[in-house]
Amino acid sequence: MPTIDFTTFNEESLRDWKPVLAKSLSPDWWKKMKVFQHDRGQRIQTIRACPAMDDWLKSGWYILANRDMEVVFDNGKTYTQEFGKEVSQSQASPSHPAAQFAHSFSYLGEEGPIKDAFKMRNAWNIITPKGYSCFYLDPFLFQNNHFATWQGVIDTDDFNINQDNSQIIFYPKVSHSFVIPKGTPLVQVIPFKREEWVSTYQLKDTAGWHKDRTEERVQELPSMDQVNREKYDKLLKEKPNNMGAYRSEGHWKQKGKNFKEMEPPPECPFHKGEIDGD
Repeated sequence: MPTIDFTTFNEESLRDWKPVLAKSLSPDWWKKMKVFQHDRGQRIQTIRACPAMDDWLKSGWYILANRDMEVVFDNGKTYTQEFGKEVSQSQASPSHPAAQFAHSFSYLGEEGPIKDAFKMRNAWNIITPKGYSCFYLDPFLFQNNHFATWQGVIDTDDFNINQDNSQIIFYPKVSHSFVIPKGTPLVQVIPFKREEWVSTYQLKDTAGWHKDRTEERVQELPSMDQVNREKYDKLLKEKPNNMGAYRSEGHWKQKGKNFKEMEPPPECPFHKGEIDGD
């Protein structure tokens, strides 16, 4: 099993603000949402029942703000304040002026909130095995009103010395100063293996479409149409809370199960074990 290492120079972050498994932290609105609700007299499933959404929200890790962070808007520029004197502890970083974006946000007009970006160092650097990179994604489902995370990919197997990949770029949604509260998800990190892919493009005829609707798939799983036709309609009447054939017939492979935590290695200076009596 590949291991992703999160390293930090900040003892407080190691103690209180370790990156958290995405499956352990969900937006409040998501947790409150019901899987089924009634709309116009019909009982329907909400997006809470969507396997794709479930996989997304449970994949990887979230890096959280380890303190309240002041973001200053001054004369059209946005930047974070200095938070530490030591370089290894500092979270300060300069603004990215609009010119760096080649005015790609000009379509929003003068009233558009996005005119530049600001960058900060978070407390964590990431190391992955050779051949593995990481997606840095915007945790936008947490419905942050003040900023969004600039998404990208970093080769964390090579670019990982000290704080090489700890910088996160954001763009503001507002034209005023604000504070990012402690504990706010800043970025969703999902590691992946770099592989070469090649695409094909095929034209299928109508006869093939009907065949796929009636016969079993190559993987020996029944087609969705076959399941619905033979048993799902009946099952739905017997068990109204059934989540559908995609889940019940083995088509869905839950992605959240692929991400786990382990104890730090014994050589870690902050490791607590039987040797030191803690």
